[in-house]
Amino acid sequence: MNENRILVVSCSLIVVGLRFCIMGTTYFLTILFSISSGLLGVLYLYLTYVYTYWKKRNVPFLEPMFPTGNALDIILSRKTIGEIYKDFYIKLSGNKFVGLYQIHRPLVLLMDPDLIKNFLVNDFEHFKDHGFAVDEDNDPLAAGLLRLNGDKWKTIRSKLSSTFTVGKLKAMFQHLVECGQELEKCFEESANREHVIELKGILSRFTTDVIASCAFGIQCNCLRNPEAEFLQWGRKLTDPSISQNLRDILYFMVPNLAIALKITINPPGINKFFMKVVEETVGYRERNNITRNDFMQLLIQLKNQGHLDTDNQDNSKGQSEYRRKLY
Repeated sequence: MNENRILVVSCSLIVVGLRFCIMGTTYFLTILFSISSGLLGVLYLYLTYVYTYWKKRNVPFLEPMFPTGNALDIILSRKTIGEIYKDFYIKLSGNKFVGLYQIHRPLVLLMDPDLIKNFLVNDFEHFKDHGFAVDEDNDPLAAGLLRLNGDKWKTIRSKLSSTFTVGKLKAMFQHLVECGQELEKCFEESANREHVIELKGILSRFTTDVIASCAFGIQCNCLRNPEAEFLQWGRKLTDPSISQNLRDILYFMVPNLAIALKITINPPGINKFFMKVVEETVGYRERNNITRNDFMQLLIQLKNQGHLDTDNQDNSKGQSEYRRKLY
């Protein structure tokens, strides 16, 4: 009898506990739904106000869509940037400039050649920022010319411009010739065996060889070794992935939040590999006093001297080495 009472009491307590759990869960979900609805309402009111920016200024604009503005195709990667802006141009043709919305940011799109010329040449001093956010300390690989702003961009651009003169590019030409000779051998071998080749893959490996040789100063021989480590990391850098798309969307929508969370534009593994390649190459050359006519050597010279040698000196050295190897 006592055992039955204990069993009944236990069952009753379990039922009561379940009811409290269900009520607690329902209460929590109700609060969560209320908060979410409130935040969504505030966001809607805020964007509705933002989307009147161009209308108030009597500027022609493309009608935005909540909550992405005119950036839905960019966020979903349904089209390339070129295709997206071509569509904008066609839809708003006939205007010298038009307004767009990148989620919550009003943007102006120049469509008149004279305005574009003034922007890029005559009034460039006032429009030199690119509008990209980057964390130079935690993501140095992404802090290139396309993302830097202000005086930092101006200083780096001034120094790097001297690395792309005719004389210095000619000095690197021999590395391109050597990669081309390897490509020729690959074609000849495939032709002799009457093999069908996958052109996109082989040209991708050739391009990687050229970049590795001219820019990084290393011989990775991707044409002969399709599984080369440099090639694999290069593909990870350019091939689309869910992780990379999420990073791009985050930097596109709320870049300050991405920087605050220390999220890099490229996956950490990619940054680590290429930073390691550069550090090892620079360290090896400086310890062993090795020089090579490539872009890496120019950067080392900039780092150590703050300036580059004249084109005539670079050109004569490059041409003498080229003739010695060629003849």
